[in-house]
Amino acid sequence: MNNRTIGLALLACGLALATGPTPGLAQFSLEDLAIRAFDITVELTPVALKYEYTGGDIEFTSHGVLRGTTVAQLEVTATSPVTTARFDFDSDVNLTSVAAPGYQVASKRLRDTLTLTFTPALPPGGKVPLTFAYEGGPDYIYNEFVKVGPGSLYPLLISPFGDLSANLGRVVLKITNPGGYNIAGTGKLISRDGNTSTWDSEVPVPWVALAGGQKHTVRDRTVAGVQMEFYVPPGEDRNLDKLADFAGRSVDYYSKLLYPFPYSQLRTVSLLIVGGGIGYPAFLLIDHRAFRNTYSGDLNRDSHLFQLMAHEILHSYVPSQTVPKGNGFIWLSEGFAEYLSLMAVQAVMGPEAFKRELQEERNLYASVVATTTEPALGAITFTNYHGAARRSIYAKGSLVLHMLRGVLGDEVFRKGLAAYFTAYRGKAARVSDFQEVMEQASGQTLDWFFSEWILERVLPDYTIANTTSSPNADGTFRTTVTVRNRGTGSMPVEIGFRTDDGVQIEKVVIASRGEGTVTATTPKAVTHVEIDPHKWLIKKDDKNDVVPVK
Repeated sequence: MNNRTIGLALLACGLALATGPTPGLAQFSLEDLAIRAFDITVELTPVALKYEYTGGDIEFTSHGVLRGTTVAQLEVTATSPVTTARFDFDSDVNLTSVAAPGYQVASKRLRDTLTLTFTPALPPGGKVPLTFAYEGGPDYIYNEFVKVGPGSLYPLLISPFGDLSANLGRVVLKITNPGGYNIAGTGKLISRDGNTSTWDSEVPVPWVALAGGQKHTVRDRTVAGVQMEFYVPPGEDRNLDKLADFAGRSVDYYSKLLYPFPYSQLRTVSLLIVGGGIGYPAFLLIDHRAFRNTYSGDLNRDSHLFQLMAHEILHSYVPSQTVPKGNGFIWLSEGFAEYLSLMAVQAVMGPEAFKRELQEERNLYASVVATTTEPALGAITFTNYHGAARRSIYAKGSLVLHMLRGVLGDEVFRKGLAAYFTAYRGKAARVSDFQEVMEQASGQTLDWFFSEWILERVLPDYTIANTTSSPNADGTFRTTVTVRNRGTGSMPVEIGFRTDDGVQIEKVVIASRGEGTVTATTPKAVTHVEIDPHKWLIKKDDKNDVVPVK
C-alpha cells in the first residue's frame, strides 16, 4: 500500500502483534513446526514524517525503507512430514527471496500471511536454516521516531490461533542506521561498530522489536540492580526519574513475587504512537505523554503511571518467558500483565492506590457490558481483538484473576503464580496449564471457575431479597439474609454483617438465577448487610449491595 490509514484504536492495540490465520489456507497443529533461533540483519533509511488526518484517523503519507535478511532455524516437531508453513509478514514488505538448503521453497502471499511450501516435505525431527531476504516501507521509519516490530522487522511463524508460541528462540538482531540516530533493539547490546549495533535477546524469546529516533538521547539509570537506558527526545524528560523509579520498583516486586528479572539490561523508549505502552522482552515502548506529564484528565496520577510501567515490565515475563498458546492466549498475556501490575501498585503504593486502579477496571468493564456483548475471554484472538473484546481482555481479564485470588486466598494465589511462572519459564503454556498449577497450589478443583469465567460468558447480578434480625436470649443477635442472583454464574459470595464494632463475614454459594440464605450471630445488632464487602466479584451492578437492617 502506498498510503496507510491507521485508526487510533489500532494504534492503541500495538501494531507489533501477529494477526490471526487467514481463512482458506491449510492449517497445521500447534506442534508441527518451531523456530529455535533467529539471526536478523536490517538496514534502516528513515524519512521525514508526513501525515494527514482522514475521518479522525492518521494517514501516514511518507514511508522510510527497511532492507533485511533473517535466518530462522526451523525445526519440525510433528510426527509426520510437513510441507507447509505460515508466517505473519507485513504486506508492505516485499519478499525478494526465501531459501532452505536441500529444498525448493515456493511462496504465496495473501495480505499479511506468507505461506511457504517445501519440496520435498520436511521430515519429522528435521532442522533446516530458512533464509528470508526482503525490502519495503513498513510503519514506522521516520526521522522523528522509529518503531518496527515483529512481522515487519522479520517474519513470524504463526499458529492456527495466531499466537507466537512457535517462535520461542534466541534472537540476534543487527541494526544499521544513518549517523545521528539512536535506535535501540531488544535485549543486550553486545557490540557497536560505527552506525551498526548488535543486540542479543540473552534467552529464548517469542518476539523482538527496535525503536528510537534522530532526536532521541540516551539517559542511563541503574535500578534494582538492573542497568537501564531511557531513549527520550529533548523536552520529554519531566517524568523520567519518576518513571525510572517506578520501573525499578516493579522489577524488584516481580523478582520477589515470581523469579529474578531474567535480563541484565532494560530499555525504555518514548514514542508518540503506542497508545499507552508495548512491552517486549526487557524493552518498553512508552507513550511520550507519560514522560511529558501531559495525559488528559487525571491520568498523570502516580498510580496510573506506575501501573503503566509495571504492566509493560510484566511482559518481560509473559509472553516473553512464559509464552501463551491456544484458546485464551491473549488473556494469559494481557489479563495477567494488567492484574499483576495492580498487585505491584498495591505492594508499592498501598491499598488506596490499588482500590483506585481496580475501580478503573470495574468502570471499564461496566461500560462494556452496558452497551454490548463481549466474547468469552477464551474466545478472544487477534481476529476479534478490537472494540468490546479488547476492552474486556484488560478489564474483565484482570478482574477474573482478582476473583480467583479471592476464592483461593492471597497466600495460595501468590504461591500458585510463582509456581506457574517458574514451571513454564522458557516454555509455552495453555490456560489448562495455569488451571492445573493453581489446582495443585490450592488443593481445589477449579473446573467450575475456569469454565464459567474463561470458556463461557457469565455475569452475576446480586441483590438482597430479604433480611430479618432478632435478639437471642443470651444477648446476641441473629440476622438472616436472602441473596438473589438475577444474572448468570455461580460463585461463593461474601456477605458482610455490619455492627457498631465492625463487620462479620459469612459466605454463601449462589447459583445462576438462584438464591442463597446465610445467617450470622453477632454480639451487637446488625445495622447493615452488604454483598461482597471486599469487592472480589464481577457483577452487573453494585448499587444494590448495601441495605439497612430494621
